[in-house]
Amino acid sequence: MGGKKRKLALCVLSLIAVICFFCGCSSASMVVNGKKIQGSEFDREVGRRLDIAREKNPKIFAGRKGEKLEEETRREVATEMIRNEIIREEAEKLRLGQVREEAYRKVEEEKEQKGYDAFAKELERQHLKEAEYIIRKENELLVDAVGKKVCEGLTVSRDEAESFYLTHKSMFAAQPMVRVEHILLDSKGQAQVVLKELEGGKDFETLAKEVSKDDATRNLGGLMGWIEKGTMDPAFEEAAFSLKSGQISGVVEASDGFHIIKVLERREAYIPPFSEVEDEVRRTLLNEKKEEKFTDWLRTVYANAEVRLPARLGRWDPALGKVIAR
Repeated sequence: MGGKKRKLALCVLSLIAVICFFCGCSSASMVVNGKKIQGSEFDREVGRRLDIAREKNPKIFAGRKGEKLEEETRREVATEMIRNEIIREEAEKLRLGQVREEAYRKVEEEKEQKGYDAFAKELERQHLKEAEYIIRKENELLVDAVGKKVCEGLTVSRDEAESFYLTHKSMFAAQPMVRVEHILLDSKGQAQVVLKELEGGKDFETLAKEVSKDDATRNLGGLMGWIEKGTMDPAFEEAAFSLKSGQISGVVEASDGFHIIKVLERREAYIPPFSEVEDEVRRTLLNEKKEEKFTDWLRTVYANAEVRLPARLGRWDPALGKVIAR
């Protein structure tokens, strides 16, 4: 009788193994170029992202829409893990060495900049352990290192740069700018009093030094320097760009208080000659070349990678470099 029970148990276990093999029950069966990606790591990352999403919206995974979102999350995580493994292998082939020490240094710098308590709270909010965060930073550094190596030696000649400039002039157009001084007050009443003094002939810079609430510009007589469209509070900007050189605005209410603005100079929009922007053109074109070369290189690497993953996760598409639904 005991023998029959053992045989039955073995049959059940075999059946479970067969079902898991064909249905992909085990996430540990993700394999990249012969190297297995641990299922526990995959499950941990999927769970982390799902938990964060649930905290923001507890009902987000309800119904079929929620199931689809969970499936997409699993494919996103699988894609990232496959890409990271491929990059690690390529980094070894390119003999780029380890970047773990640099990752530690970057994380320590981040702690100092944000503050240790704020850094710890951010990790907690993201459901991340510090060791996991360091690995993430290491992956980022590896991508950068591989990218630099792949794009090593790329240059831009003057002829290439000039040709690029001639066909992309609008990219290098100088935006309208105004050089301004201002006086910032807490209330509209205070600003109206100051405006009357200015209209009575009081010197703008003197008044700015006496009454402006802007610590950054008060000692400079209210001088803010050149400002470009799209960089300031909309109300402040609208008033400043409506003035001619030498004109003073009325009281302008903005998000930080009440301003009186004086325009010292205006610079209208124009397209600078190539000689003025050659360095910028070269940098822009070189970055485009690097992006194109690295993208082509990645396509080749993805196409040559041998990736196996459970059927339930989908399939690896080398053309897209991602896991997609079957």
